[in-house]
Amino acid sequence: MRKPNCHESFRKGKLLRLQHPLENGHYKLVECRTRLQSCLDEVGRIRAFVRKEATQWSLMQCTVDDKHTWLKDLPLNVAHRLGYEVLPGLRALVRDGAARRDISIAYPLIEQAAHDLVDRLESVRVSIRKCIDYEYWHMQQGGSLLEPVVNDAISLTQRALAIPRTMGVTF
Repeated sequence: MRKPNCHESFRKGKLLRLQHPLENGHYKLVECRTRLQSCLDEVGRIRAFVRKEATQWSLMQCTVDDKHTWLKDLPLNVAHRLGYEVLPGLRALVRDGAARRDISIAYPLIEQAAHDLVDRLESVRVSIRKCIDYEYWHMQQGGSLLEPVVNDAISLTQRALAIPRTMGVTF
C-alpha cells in the first residue's frame, strides 16, 4: 500500500477534524506543541545515538531497529498535526476567549505558513524516503533535515497560542 504524501496527510487531518470538532482550542494547541516538542527531542536523541554519544536505551518514541521508520514517518505525522490540531485549534480559540477579529486576521497568515511548511515537509520526506542514510549523514555532521521543519511546526503552534485571549479567561 502506498503511503500518502504530506499534502494528503495534511488534508486527511483537516477532514478528520471535521468529524471530531474541537470545543476549545487552547488545550489542543498546547497538547500539539508538547507532542511536537517530544518529536523534536526524539530526533535529537536519535542523532546522539547515530553519533555514538548515547545508547539505544535513550530512545523513547522508537527503537534502534525501527528508528528509520519513525524518522521517515515524521514528516507525515507533522503534516497531519498541522491539519488536525493547529489550524482547527486556532479557529477554536474563539471559545477560549480570543477575539474573532484577532483570529480572522491571524488565520490566513498561519494557514499560509502551514501550507508552506507542508511543502517543506514533503521535500524532506522525499529526500529521506528511499534512503534514510541521507538523514543519518546530516546527523553525523551534527544537523538534521527533520529538525528545522519540526521546529517550525512548533513555532507555528506557538504563533497560534500567542493570540490574545480576552473575557477574563486565564491560563
